Amino acid sequence: MSIPVNAQAHEALLSNMDAAYDDGEFEESEQVEDPYNSSQGLRVPGEEPTGTQLSQALDSYLSQNADATGVPGIAVAIVDGQRVRYETTLGDCSSAENTFIIGSLSKSITAVAVMQLVEQGLVNLDDPISTYMSDLQLPDEVTARALLNQTSGFGYYESLADARVGDTLGSFSYANANYDLLGRLIETVSGQDYGTYVQNHVFRPLNMMQASAGSAASLMSSTATPGHRSWFGVPVADGFVHALGDDSWGNSASGYVRASLKDMEAYLMMYLNSGSGVLDADSVHQMVFSRVPDTSGDTYYGMGWTTYAWSDGELVMSHDGQVENYVARMCIIPDRDLGIVVLGDANDELGGNETFFSLADDIVSIAVGGQPSGVNPSERIEQHIYTNATYIAAFIACMLLVIYALRSNWQRWRLFSSIAIHVGIPLFLLAFPRIFEQMRWRDFFDFYPDQSVVVLMCCGLLIAGGVVKLIRFYRHTKQEML
Repeated sequence: MSIPVNAQAHEALLSNMDAAYDDGEFEESEQVEDPYNSSQGLRVPGEEPTGTQLSQALDSYLSQNADATGVPGIAVAIVDGQRVRYETTLGDCSSAENTFIIGSLSKSITAVAVMQLVEQGLVNLDDPISTYMSDLQLPDEVTARALLNQTSGFGYYESLADARVGDTLGSFSYANANYDLLGRLIETVSGQDYGTYVQNHVFRPLNMMQASAGSAASLMSSTATPGHRSWFGVPVADGFVHALGDDSWGNSASGYVRASLKDMEAYLMMYLNSGSGVLDADSVHQMVFSRVPDTSGDTYYGMGWTTYAWSDGELVMSHDGQVENYVARMCIIPDRDLGIVVLGDANDELGGNETFFSLADDIVSIAVGGQPSGVNPSERIEQHIYTNATYIAAFIACMLLVIYALRSNWQRWRLFSSIAIHVGIPLFLLAFPRIFEQMRWRDFFDFYPDQSVVVLMCCGLLIAGGVVKLIRFYRHTKQEML
C-alpha cells in the first residue's frame, strides 16, 4: 500500500515550517517527558529495525505477550510514508480488513474534515461556533478551534444534549461533546450527514475501503470483528451496540468510526506525506501545532492528537481510543517516518485496558529499536479476583438481610434502621455513578455491565427485604387495632 508523495512528513510536522530542520529539537518549553515510557533504549533515527529483523522481533514479542492482555483479537501495523513495514492480526481478528470501532482515534478524522472546510473558506477556526449554528446558546469564546483543542468548558461525561460551558472554559478539558458538536458543524456547513461527508472526502480519497461512520458504523457486517465487554473478568461478545444520538455519550465524530487495520495504515501514511490526498501541508501543521497544554500532565492537545517530545527532542503524536467493547492506540513519530497502530476488540475497565496499552507501549519501543518491558497479566487477574470476591460478598450480605427480614419478628424500634438498610442503601447504590463518577446510569451500565448487574441485584434484594418488613409492619399494626 502506498500513497502518492507530494510532500514529506517533516514539511508539515516541523514545529516551525519556515525554520531549518535542527535535529528535531523543540524549544525548551516544549520539551516534555515520554508519558508512555516507550523510548527506553531507542536507536537514533534511521537505525530502527526493518524487514526481517523488525518482523521477527514483533512476532516473537506478540507470541509471548498478546494473550496476557486478555483481548481476544488484536491487529498491529507499522508504516512509513511509502509502505507497510509490518502487519499482523491475532486471535479472532483473522484479517487486516476486519473492522474495529476505533474510539477516540475518530477525533482526528473529524479534525481533518473540519480543516478541509477551513481550506475551502467555509469555516473560520476563530469565529464563534454560533456563527454557523444560530440555535446554539454558547459564548463567543466557544469557537471551532476551542472545540478542536478541547477548551470549550464542556464536561467530560456530558452528552451533546447536556453539554454546558463550565469553569474550564479556555483551558484543556477533554470532552466527547466537543467533537460531537464539530460533527454537527460539518453537517451544517457541508449539507451532508457526518458519515456521508467523511466517506466522500476522507475515506475514499485515502482508499480506506472498509471505514464507515454514522449508522453504517454501528452495523455488524461480515468484516466486523465482534467487540467484547468484560463480564466478571471474561471478555464476552454480547452483541452490544452503542446507541448514537445527541443524548449519547459520544457519537461517530468523537469516538465511533469503524475502520480496519488497512484503513488505519492508509490514514497514518497520509500524515507522513503531509496530508497528501486530503489536506494541505499547512492544515496538517495546524492540526499538530495549534495546540494547548494539558495541565494534568506533560503533554499538549491539538485537533485530535496528543503531542509530546522524547528526551532527545523527537516529536511524538499519539491518541488512545476506548469505547464499551474496543480499544485502540495510534502513534506517529515524524523524525523516524513511522506510524504505529494497535487495535483491540475488547474493553476491560478493571486492568485489562492497562495491559493492552502496555502492549502498545512495547510495540512502539520495538519499532524504534528499544527494549520492551513485557505485559504482566497478574495485576489484571488479581483485580478481577478481588472485585468478583467483593461482588459475591455483597450479594451474600444482601441475601442474609432478606433472610433475616423473613425470619425476624416485627419490632417498632427497628423501623428507622430498616428504612436505612432497605431504602437508604439502594438509593445510595443507584446514585453512586452520578455522584462519584458523574456518569449517567445508562453509560455506567454500558461500560461496567457486570458491576451494574450486581448493584441492581443487591438493590432488588434489599428492596424485597424491605417490602417483607413493610408487610409484617402492616399485619402487626392491624392485629394491634383488633
